[in-house]
Amino acid sequence: MEIEDALNHMLDAGCCLWVGAGLTAQIAGSPQNPPQWKELIPPQWDKLTSHLEAASYLITHRELDYPTRLDQCSQRLGTSAFQAFLRKTYYTDLSLILLRQAQRALQTNDFIPPEVRQVACLGQIANPIVNFNIEPLSSILLARPAGPVRLLSYTEPNKPVLTHDEPADRFRLVYHPHGLVTGSTVMTRTQYQAQSNTLAFALAVHAAFGSDLAIVGMSLEDAYLREQITRFRNGIQSIFWFNSEFPEEPAKWARSKENRIEMLPVSWPEFWNWWKDRAHKPDEGGLCAAWYRTLSEASEEVQGGEATLLARLLADAGVGSETSERLNEIAGELGEPSDQHSSEEFSGVVVDVRERIMQKGFQLPRVVTTA
Repeated sequence: MEIEDALNHMLDAGCCLWVGAGLTAQIAGSPQNPPQWKELIPPQWDKLTSHLEAASYLITHRELDYPTRLDQCSQRLGTSAFQAFLRKTYYTDLSLILLRQAQRALQTNDFIPPEVRQVACLGQIANPIVNFNIEPLSSILLARPAGPVRLLSYTEPNKPVLTHDEPADRFRLVYHPHGLVTGSTVMTRTQYQAQSNTLAFALAVHAAFGSDLAIVGMSLEDAYLREQITRFRNGIQSIFWFNSEFPEEPAKWARSKENRIEMLPVSWPEFWNWWKDRAHKPDEGGLCAAWYRTLSEASEEVQGGEATLLARLLADAGVGSETSERLNEIAGELGEPSDQHSSEEFSGVVVDVRERIMQKGFQLPRVVTTA
């Protein structure tokens, strides 16, 4: 099938959408971004694993799969340090990039970056959405322009987690079967084994039941995902796999008559421009709400993280010392950065974006945080 035919089919019929690292790279990267920003773009499996092995002083064994190698890193570093590394890499650094993008965009007539508008166009035709990234910001930018969104992620029992929710009568669901770095994640072999009997493990394929499935920016190197697709292939209609390159083993699997997957090589700039040029324009009020909510959460993260901020406010007020201490403990368990990173640099960004949105006459999203 030609890529144009597949894209038009998705535009006309909608689809269940799976997204991975390609989505995060889109919202984080741009040819116009300064070179130093590229160092903050969340890495894919191979680069992440190599970085963690270097930090753990481990010898790389490329014959092992990524979850096994990450398991060794987690055991060497300890759970807390491993969690903090993931959070900084996939959430704090991404937050910094988006806040800097907002600074630059505020100097233009359109204070929303073009990359964000392109992502919103794709998000309009997708329902439901399964995001295999472990940060929440890409999900908000993908799904929230079409209306209030609720993120559902894998969470370990009894582990503290702070969730952001936007109360609404109607909302879209975005599933995170690999969890979120603001709570629990599924990255190591031990975590995969612990998840094997959970609903989250099979959720991604079940979400595509009876509809077309579009896979965007994913390597499909996770064997469990390929096994799930093969097992339930007859319950899914067409499967379109968009990527810039296809690893050998997953590509061989995809070509089989049993799996019948259309592999569609793309140039990412052309792919995202296609949606911007042909899809219906996203609702401007919804797009503003998505951008404001994203920047608000990013701002909290670079100031130390939400639990850290709450603990700091209580301590400054001189009340709730026990609660403040517990919040600091939770911040440590969640791997929050705790220290303020360039807080003065970004202090006015969220305020300025809010003012621009209000000048347009749009409402701001009402987000409630629960523990």
